[in-house]
Amino acid sequence: MRRLLTVLAVLHLTACATTHTNDPSNPSGPVPRPVPPDASEARRLGADADKLLEDGRYEDALFLYRKAWADGFRHPDALYYAGVIAARAGSQDEAIIWLERAADQGFAATTSLTTEPSLESVRQHTSWARIAEKVAANARKDAPAAATQN
Repeated sequence: MRRLLTVLAVLHLTACATTHTNDPSNPSGPVPRPVPPDASEARRLGADADKLLEDGRYEDALFLYRKAWADGFRHPDALYYAGVIAARAGSQDEAIIWLERAADQGFAATTSLTTEPSLESVRQHTSWARIAEKVAANARKDAPAAATQN
């Protein structure tokens, strides 16, 4: 009986020594890695947003562009369209954010940027010149590639 109690005590102490705690100063076990966004889901959301844009459902499209961005969607043309939609909705600051993202991702359509009527009010923003220069630089980078494809 004494032997059984000794074995049980040892097992209990072993279990206590390996039990995980919720003490943040003494974390136990490996920290789980964050799950990366699903790129295919982000592309699907972006494509769905594009369809909504074509159907004239601008608010719904902008909602999906936001969600797609959070999931990792980075297509420069879609980011530009999100900026145009935000400008149409009267949100200059959000439009600037989207247009800067588009420029950072390689948007190079300077004509679209400078002639789109919905962006007229946004062109007065203090960040506009920086965005326009990035887009122009992207266009200059793309120009040699376009010339060699013809």
